[in-house]
Amino acid sequence: MEPANGLEHKPSVKSTLQWQRAALMAKTITAFKETVDVDSDDDVDNKQQIKYGKPSQAAWAIFSEYCDNSTIHGIKYLGEQKRPVWERVFWIFVFVFSIYLCTSLTMNIWYKWNNNPVIVSFAEKSTPVWQIPFPAITICTETKNRQSYFNFTDIYWKYIDYKTNKTMEDISSDDLNKLFSSFQVCDSHLILYPTKDNFTDSRLLIATLRDIMPQFEEIFMKCKWRNVGTDCSELFHTFITDDGPCYTFNTLTAYETYRDEGLIKDVVLHSENRTATHWNVEDGYDANADTDTYPYRVLGSGSKAGLNLLLSGVEKDFDYLCRGTTQGFKLVLHTPGEIPQVTKQFFRIPFSQEVLMAIKPKIITTSDGLKHYEPNRRQCYFQNERDLRYFQIYTQSNCEQECLANFTLAKCGCVKFSMPRHEDVPVCNARNVHCFNKAEDELTLREFDQGIASSGENFRGKTTCNCLPSCTSIAYEAEISQADYEYVHSGKRGNSTEAEEGSQETRRTRLSIFFKEAQFLTSKRSELYGTTDFLANCGGLLGLFMGVSTLSIVEIIYFCTVRLITNLKMRYKKRKEMNNAEKNTEKNA
Repeated sequence: MEPANGLEHKPSVKSTLQWQRAALMAKTITAFKETVDVDSDDDVDNKQQIKYGKPSQAAWAIFSEYCDNSTIHGIKYLGEQKRPVWERVFWIFVFVFSIYLCTSLTMNIWYKWNNNPVIVSFAEKSTPVWQIPFPAITICTETKNRQSYFNFTDIYWKYIDYKTNKTMEDISSDDLNKLFSSFQVCDSHLILYPTKDNFTDSRLLIATLRDIMPQFEEIFMKCKWRNVGTDCSELFHTFITDDGPCYTFNTLTAYETYRDEGLIKDVVLHSENRTATHWNVEDGYDANADTDTYPYRVLGSGSKAGLNLLLSGVEKDFDYLCRGTTQGFKLVLHTPGEIPQVTKQFFRIPFSQEVLMAIKPKIITTSDGLKHYEPNRRQCYFQNERDLRYFQIYTQSNCEQECLANFTLAKCGCVKFSMPRHEDVPVCNARNVHCFNKAEDELTLREFDQGIASSGENFRGKTTCNCLPSCTSIAYEAEISQADYEYVHSGKRGNSTEAEEGSQETRRTRLSIFFKEAQFLTSKRSELYGTTDFLANCGGLLGLFMGVSTLSIVEIIYFCTVRLITNLKMRYKKRKEMNNAEKNTEKNA
């Protein structure tokens, strides 16, 4: 039967396109199922959504695909499409809780690794004393003025009378020069009136101090090194310290201690005809160094293996105004190549005593595994990490003295005669003693404030000086015992002799310095948590709480990059094929 209007009924173009698009999708899906028969129905649904679904459906399908294939425990339960909601909520809670615990414990490991990378422990074996140098020994006399040569007390009070009463007594310019020079090493409270000059000639100052102090032959009567009597002048040499000219044994020369910039003629007081030093702080003695190499070392412990001295002082030359009523000597044990700070730390050696000093070395070394750490993290400097301007050898003491010299120069416009300096830097006169003493106090306070600011951290932050210890450092601790030394009765025969009468004017002291034991334990800085330990601990926590391994992390990266790009390309290709099919259908229609 024909239509009433006589026209043949034809389907619309839009419905034709829909049917053809559905037929194409059905054909494509059927072919896809035939080629991937190994996939499950869920896998096929995911891939269908990735290719043909909406963007939100494709995103969920990609996430489900990752969950199905992930090696991280618990992830696969989050992507299952046919599971109840309460099961997903349960696994979400478990997964979040595991992440929280794992992150918290990992942060604890990170904190230890970042803030406590170094541990100090004892070395595996003991170190014999012949592997380290015998300590450098600096001896300073408390008598700064020989009263028989320059009566400091008399000249001082004459000067005070002149300043207060204007009654000028007969004081020569030479005596005034000696008085002002003595002010540099006497107690600072004696300086009541400033002198007219700001600066002084360093060479003249040191020469004056050496001239008025007790002479070498008056102090050192006998010396014995390693149980062999030796001329004291071969063992001890004059060295400039903050306490004035002193006498030092077993230290490096000025040429080996200072750089060219800090090597001024004032401090070069002696030179030695000997071969180059076969020792440095970090490496120790060379393998080919013999037993008599320099700096000296001993072969064992005990008094006979060390240094024995007989020191003296002339009683009529004692001065009780310049340095107080204490008479005798100051003694400092320090590392060869280190300038001693006599006014800060010393042992007192009184007269009429026999003093025994049993030395216990304290050495800290640092393993090579810490070299890649920042100095502030390991809290020490290797020799090649911190160059000082005036010193060749880095030690904490040398660094502090150089920093103090720079700070004093900025505050006072000059430096103390014993401070490291360039040859053009002026040396302070007696009127500046209070200034450089105050500068030292200010620098100490500044270092304290800057240290307090970082006291909450596990390592000290940077300060003005930032003088960390040397990574290989040697300190010499001592146990002291002493007894009365009745030198007046030594060698007495019959009645009083001329020698006994002479000894009553001379005060004597016997001093023995030696190692207490033949070997000692060395401390060593090493890694507490290295990179390997950190990764192992983190990997253990990730595996314990989440089953994560390195491949799991690579898997996440893979799904976020390579797999995602592949899926997007596949989706774009199928979309393009469908659009082309629709265009061809429209043309045919």
